[in-house]
Amino acid sequence: MLSRQSLAFALSLQCIAVQAESEPQATEQLQEEVLVSALRDDGNGDFAASMTRLDSDEIETATLGHAQELVALVPNMNLSGEGSRARYFQLRGIGELEQYEGAPNPSVGFIVDDIDLSGIGGIASLFDVERVEVLRGPQATRFGANAIGGLVYLQSANEVSEPEFEARVSVGNDDTRSVSMSAGGEVVGGLDGRFSLQRMKSNGFYDNVSLGLDDSNGRDETLLRGKLGWRLSGQWQVRLSLLWADFDNGYDAWAPDNGRITYADNPGRDQQRTTGASLKINGPLGRAVDLVSITGFADSDILFSYDGEWGDADYWAPYLYDYTYRDIRIRQTLSQELRFISNQNSRLFNDRADWLVGVYFQHLDESNDIVSAGIYDDSVDAPFAYCTPCLSDTRLDSAFEARNHALFGKLDIDLTERSRLSLGLRTERWEADYSDRFRDRIYGNPDMPVVNHFSPAKTLWGGDIGLTFELSDSNSLYALVSRGYKAGGFNPSFARVAASAAIDQSAIAFDPESLLNVEAGMRGEWLDGRISGAVSLFHMRRHDMQVRSSAQFTDNPNDFIFITSNASGRSRGLESSLQWQVGPRWTLHGSLGLLSTRIDNFALEREVGVPGSLNGRSFAHAPSWNANLGVSYLDSNRWSARLDWQLMDDFYFDYSHDEQASSRSVVNLRVKRLFGKWDISAWVRNLFDEDYFTRGFYFGLTPPLFVRERFTRLGDPRHYGLTATYRY
Repeated sequence: MLSRQSLAFALSLQCIAVQAESEPQATEQLQEEVLVSALRDDGNGDFAASMTRLDSDEIETATLGHAQELVALVPNMNLSGEGSRARYFQLRGIGELEQYEGAPNPSVGFIVDDIDLSGIGGIASLFDVERVEVLRGPQATRFGANAIGGLVYLQSANEVSEPEFEARVSVGNDDTRSVSMSAGGEVVGGLDGRFSLQRMKSNGFYDNVSLGLDDSNGRDETLLRGKLGWRLSGQWQVRLSLLWADFDNGYDAWAPDNGRITYADNPGRDQQRTTGASLKINGPLGRAVDLVSITGFADSDILFSYDGEWGDADYWAPYLYDYTYRDIRIRQTLSQELRFISNQNSRLFNDRADWLVGVYFQHLDESNDIVSAGIYDDSVDAPFAYCTPCLSDTRLDSAFEARNHALFGKLDIDLTERSRLSLGLRTERWEADYSDRFRDRIYGNPDMPVVNHFSPAKTLWGGDIGLTFELSDSNSLYALVSRGYKAGGFNPSFARVAASAAIDQSAIAFDPESLLNVEAGMRGEWLDGRISGAVSLFHMRRHDMQVRSSAQFTDNPNDFIFITSNASGRSRGLESSLQWQVGPRWTLHGSLGLLSTRIDNFALEREVGVPGSLNGRSFAHAPSWNANLGVSYLDSNRWSARLDWQLMDDFYFDYSHDEQASSRSVVNLRVKRLFGKWDISAWVRNLFDEDYFTRGFYFGLTPPLFVRERFTRLGDPRHYGLTATYRY
C-alpha cells in the first residue's frame, strides 16, 4: 500500500498551489495550450517530436472503440495480444510483450486524463474521448513521468458550461451490445461538470466445446468517467478527473489446433478493476511565473488466469493432463508534478526565451500472487511411463515498491523570427525495494521458501536538444537529439532456477537501459490547406537494452522461467502521414511507418532445442512497415462514410524463438446518416474476415513427447453492427 508519507507529500504540494490562488495577481492569462493540452506542453503548442494526434471526430469515423485499435492508424505502433484487451504496446519496436510476473517499469507510457495507467491500459475505452496523442521516441522533459519508448495520452472530453447530452446504443454480431451516455453542463456558478458511462458486452469470438459455451472469452466492460472544473478568481482553474473501470472479461483464446474452437475445462479470466483520479491546478504564481500542478492516483486489482494445457479430459485422453495458472496483481501509483513556467514578464535573453522548471514524484506499489498447479499422468504408457503421476503446485509472491524523484527543465530560445532552439534536461533518483518468495508445495518444503530481497538505487538522466525552423506560417522543419532511460529491475523467475548451472547470481538483477535518438522531420500544409502532412526520419541506439526471454523449464506447460538481460540494439526508420482534400466531398488520408531494427551483444543462450540466435535479429513485434490508406466522404445531405485499408508486414513474436506473424491486410468501413439530433451508423471491422495473429508462442504442449510447436492467437474476425446516437 502507498505510505501515509507519500500521500501527505502529494497533498502538501497541492496545498502550495491552492494557497497561491489567494494572492493578488496581475499577469497575462495563461496560454490555452498550458491549460488544456493533453501534452502538458510549455505553451508553444508546436515542438520537435514525431507525434500522431487523433481528435474525437476521427476516433468515431474510424470505428475505434478501444485503444488497441489505434495501432492501425499510428506509424510504427504495434500491440501484444496477451489478454482479452491489449495492455502492452510497442512504439518503434520498443515495449513489453507480457507481464506474467509483473513489470512495474513499462517502456511505453500510457496516461488517461493525467492518471498513469502504464502497463495496465487494457481498460482504455475510447467513448467520449476528446483526443488521443501518441508520441514516439524518448519522453524525458515534457512530462512528469519518463518513458523511454514513447507515450500514449488519452484525454476524455472536458467539462462544459452549456448543457450537453449524448446517448448511444450499439448492437452487432458476436452478441455485441453496448449502451453509452455522457452529460455535461454548469453545476453551479463557476463550477462545470461532465459525466460519462459505457457498458459493453460481447461473446469474444470463440466457442468452447468442452463446456458448451460461446462466451468463455467474452467481454463485460463498464467504464465511468467524471470531470469537474472550477473557474476561480485571479485566472486560476482547477480540474478534478475521476475514473472507475470494471472489465470482467474471459480469457479463452488459445487452442491446441490454433483455431477459434477451444477445449479448456478451466477457461481463464482477465479482470481489471481500477479506481483513478487526478487533480490539476493552473494559474499565475506571482507576476513572473505560472504554475501547473498535477496530482494523479490509480488503484488497480487485476486477475489474470488461464487453462494451462488448453484442453479437457476427453481432448487429452488417454493421458491425465490438467494445469491451471492464476496471477492476482495489485498495483497502486501516486504521482505529483509541479511545473513553474515563464510568462511575458519573465522571458530571458531580451524577451527571446521561455523557460520551464518542474519537479516530479511518483510512488508505486505492485504485488503479484502467482499460483501454478496441475497434474500429468502417463501411466498408460507403462513400462515407458515417467509420470505416474507428476504433480505441480507452486506459489510465487513478489512485492515491488519504487520511489522516483525527478527535476527537469526546458529552455526555448527564439534564434530568429522563424527559428527556435529547445534545450531540455532531466535527472531522476530511482529507489526500489523488491522481495519475492517461492514455494514448491510438492517437491520442496513449503515452510522454507526460496526468498530474495533487494533495495537498489540509481541516479538516471535524460534530455533533448531540438531546433525548429518555420519555412512559412504553415510549414516547419525540425531536428532533434534526445536521450531516454529506463530503470533496471529483477527476475522473479530466478528463485525457480537458483540451482541451474546456466544462470548465475548476476541474472537476478538487470541494469538500467539508455537510448539515444536522433531524428529530423517536417510538417505543413499546402494548396491552401487542402493537403497537410508530416514526415520524420529517426535513428536510435539502445545501450544495455533490456531483453526479456523465456524458457520451458520442464514439460509442464506452466513451468516457464522469464529472464530479462541486457544487450544492445539499434533501429532506424521513417514515419509519415498525409491528408488530401481532393474535392468538396472526398478526402484521402494515410500513414506509413518504415522500421529496421537489430539486436547485438545478447549473451544469454536460448534453451536447448530452440534454434536460432538473437544476435543480428530484429526486435520482437517490430514489423518492417505498417500503413493505413483511407478515404472519407461527406455530402450536403448529411451522409458520411470512411474506409480504411490497414496493412502490416510480418514480425517476430518474441525474443525466445524465431516464430513470426504473417503480414496482414484488414479493411474497416463505416457509413453514417444524420437525422436531426439523431445519427445511425453501420460499421464493419475486418470486412473480408482476414485471419491475422497478435501473439505467438513456441513450446511443448502435446503429450507424451511435448515436442515444441508454434501456437498463435488470432485477431478479431469480421465484426459488424449498427450504432444509433442521440445528441442534445
